[in-house]
Amino acid sequence: MTEHLAVHGEQVIDGTGAAPIPDGMVLIEEGRIRDLGRASRLTLPAGTEVVEAGGTVMPGLVNAHTHCSIIPGLGDQTGQMKQGPLPSGLRAVGNMRRELGSGVTTARIMGEEHYLDIEMRRAIEGGLIPGPRLLCCGVHLTSSHGHGRALTTTDGVDGMRQRVRQNVAMGCDWIKLFITGGVSSVGAALEAYTYTREEIRAACEEAHRAGRRVAAHAHGGPGIRVALEEGVDTIEHGALLSDDDVELLKDLGRFLVGTFAILYHPDGIERADRHNRAIWEKVVALREQEAERFRKILASGVRYAVGTDSMHGLMWFEMATLVRFGVDPMDAVRAGTAWAAEACSVAGTTGTLERGKSADVLAVDGDPLKEIEALARPRLVLKGGVRFIPSPW
Repeated sequence: MTEHLAVHGEQVIDGTGAAPIPDGMVLIEEGRIRDLGRASRLTLPAGTEVVEAGGTVMPGLVNAHTHCSIIPGLGDQTGQMKQGPLPSGLRAVGNMRRELGSGVTTARIMGEEHYLDIEMRRAIEGGLIPGPRLLCCGVHLTSSHGHGRALTTTDGVDGMRQRVRQNVAMGCDWIKLFITGGVSSVGAALEAYTYTREEIRAACEEAHRAGRRVAAHAHGGPGIRVALEEGVDTIEHGALLSDDDVELLKDLGRFLVGTFAILYHPDGIERADRHNRAIWEKVVALREQEAERFRKILASGVRYAVGTDSMHGLMWFEMATLVRFGVDPMDAVRAGTAWAAEACSVAGTTGTLERGKSADVLAVDGDPLKEIEALARPRLVLKGGVRFIPSPW
């Protein structure tokens, strides 16, 4: 790593919500941001390497909801999760490289069998494979009749406590619960919930006592209120939130994490699972409701972030969907950077370009505030000041 590195662009968006800095530059020292501002006003230490990135320089993206091993376009996501660690790991290596190459420097992994996310984190930190900084959930918690049921199920109050403790012992950063049914399985309906209040409470108590936070897969229905009342910290997906649910989210200051590409992108669920009537009917029904519902949710003042839910390399699509739903482009950028870092509890170290933070930097071709799809054209990615040059896929 070069001791001093400066990244120069046509503008710098720092992620704080401040106006872009024209002719901006970010000065990096030993993997952290030392300074930023107009290039003409910065004093560079002797020997500083200047990278002419062009376009827009901004914070590295924070994918607030994804998985290591799943590729939705292959179909049968539950079946993929049932596979052994070798085929799962082989998919994960390519997926993590794609994440980093698209500008994702931090990713929250929302459940893997075999503790594969922990192993991937070790491999990335050890320099064996390229990938984002991973925040791991380990083995997700789902009931014997719940969505996301692959190899591992967790039932009963004692079972919930034990699973959380095992995950913490393995080094997990977060705990992930499947509260309601999901789109990509044929089991519980989207608004049905499969854990009791007591089970949810036990998982949250154990996680919080160990200093971990809890994320809940939940589309809608009464399970969302139960989850929030019992201490869940983030709601994942949330396409069918009621007005009362949104008000409770706002009152509690909790985050909603939207995931859109898996539902709308042609390489998502529809590529391979369209033939499955039970799954496709859910996709159609959700598409009919989600756009209108999310326009209201996002305008309500609720705190939100985005993640790709295994649509690797498509954070730009998530942020572009926000704009399509009426979100200001600057807020869409923040939903994939600063606000996503806050939702994932890492805002103290990443998500914005500020002095002292990790030098997680993305340069893209164009101006995402005028054309949000510019985010799909990465020119340069730095994670902790280490350069990764995006390559064609």
